[in-house]
Amino acid sequence: MSKFLRYLRAVLWGFIGLGGRRADADERVDQAGAIPTIAIALVLVLLLVAGLIALARFAAGT
Repeated sequence: MSKFLRYLRAVLWGFIGLGGRRADADERVDQAGAIPTIAIALVLVLLLVAGLIALARFAAGT
């Protein structure tokens, strides 16, 4: 598995608990570096916020 997917799975597990068993998640987090993990988390948060803003604008009809 590529490093990016490993980081992504670690971040998703931290956000919403996706990615398998707890022992597997702990191992992924230990293998992942701090800087790439934080960068991926920030990008995912920004995408989530942008998606919610777009959804609110669509629902409001503007």
